[in-house]
Amino acid sequence: MKDYLKAIISGLLLAFAFPRFNLEFLAWLALVPLLFAIYPGNARRAMKLGFVAGLVFYFITLSWVINTLVNYGNIPTVVSWLILSLLVAYLSLYMGLFAYLVNRFGKGNPVNIFLLAPVTWTALEYLRSTHSIYGFSWQGLGYSQFQSLPVIQMASITGVYGISALIVLVNAGLFVLLHPSFEKYPAWQNYRKRIGVSTLLFLLFCVGYGWWTLSQAPVYGIPPVRIGLIQGNIPQKMKWDPAYRNEVLRRYRNLTFEAAVFKPDLMVWPEAVTPFYFGRDFAGTQYVLDTVRQAQTPIVLGSPAAKETGKELALGRSEPLRLYNSAYFLSGHGVQLGRYDKIHLVPFGEFVPFRSILFFIDKMVANIGDFERGEESQVFQLGDYGFAVSICFEIIFPDLVRRPVKQGAGYLINITNDAWFGKSAASYQHMSMVAMRAVENRVPIVRAANTGISGTVDAFGRIVDATEIFEEDWVIAEIHPLTSKPGFYSTYGDVFSQMCLVLVPLFAFMGSRSRPPDTFGWV
Repeated sequence: MKDYLKAIISGLLLAFAFPRFNLEFLAWLALVPLLFAIYPGNARRAMKLGFVAGLVFYFITLSWVINTLVNYGNIPTVVSWLILSLLVAYLSLYMGLFAYLVNRFGKGNPVNIFLLAPVTWTALEYLRSTHSIYGFSWQGLGYSQFQSLPVIQMASITGVYGISALIVLVNAGLFVLLHPSFEKYPAWQNYRKRIGVSTLLFLLFCVGYGWWTLSQAPVYGIPPVRIGLIQGNIPQKMKWDPAYRNEVLRRYRNLTFEAAVFKPDLMVWPEAVTPFYFGRDFAGTQYVLDTVRQAQTPIVLGSPAAKETGKELALGRSEPLRLYNSAYFLSGHGVQLGRYDKIHLVPFGEFVPFRSILFFIDKMVANIGDFERGEESQVFQLGDYGFAVSICFEIIFPDLVRRPVKQGAGYLINITNDAWFGKSAASYQHMSMVAMRAVENRVPIVRAANTGISGTVDAFGRIVDATEIFEEDWVIAEIHPLTSKPGFYSTYGDVFSQMCLVLVPLFAFMGSRSRPPDTFGWV
């Protein structure tokens, strides 16, 4: 029973390290109770303990899912709790598998545990985050440090997964230093100091690199790019109601004119801001184009898009339209310069997976059929700089966001509608991931959210000009785009995480051949 209490404590400490608790220092010791709980003991029991820690962590940090499903998905409360429970159980399996592997192949050997824990955690986190359709990067351990700027700078090389690995390495180092069982073995006394010194050196090196990077921040001698971010604060229940259509458009028009006084180089409206298919609804499209022409400012805006396939079916019927969640780039004269179609869609939000089986479930975006996936990233050109757009959920996927930077984007725009989250921690969790994408790619990111948080993240992860949630507002952001070649992570991607995938079986093999601690003969 004491071991299950330790697992619960680990889950609580992990949860408190994330927004909105923001006690990020707790992440550095949160896994120590769990490691104490699983050693000594058998691997199956260790998996149960890891699973329990995951249940506590994810139930607390993902509790906002209930609000989303009940209030916006019109799903009964009981069913919503069932859906959340399934999601939490799935995510907790990864923590259970982490505990199983560390116990099974650590074999009570402190060196094995120290080596195996960080690469195992990182490999599992990477695997659950990267599937092109069902990947879910939310609440990766490294995101807990988004406010610790010196710590996160190494993400420009390793991605967020390197931050996770560093945190787990420190936890593993603390565990093997503190566990009293190891002290009765003479050989362990020699390794205690070595592991302690190694842990400290790794931490100092990474943080030192971060401080050095921040001290090398360039002094810009060129004018910044000025971008107007419009936050209309349209409630979700009002957004798709035809009775409020004109009010939605008027609100964004008025806010745009207010921001246009400051003559930004670009204006940005949030995701799916138009309650119609842009380009197919004549009146609504003309209203938006007239707004752009009067503001005399290029604009990026989110809208549902419909594309005719041109295919004919039997009996003279045509194939239904293909629908996309898109971002349009318009010139200051109202001419369409480009369109980006969202690639990574939200399961049950924008499409229903396994539709033939789950035929009785509808998605949460009302009055619109299932969206199709976009095919490729787009880099748009405005003046001397290229930029790219990600839509909502896409910002949580490191590899997806880095691609347009590799292709020449000097800054990134994220448009989103976080009204689904209500006044929960989710909007703040979402923003923490935006900060990490900026550091990984060394580019500024501007973000326009329907209900907030809108604002700017510079290339070093500093969040500035952030709006409050559920307030009508606009911001004039000033950014300095990337002018040098893309950095290591933008260019090469998840090399570090893939190395961890290789190291897990290697360290596991080494662990399987190691002797029990009471037979250590090391010096």
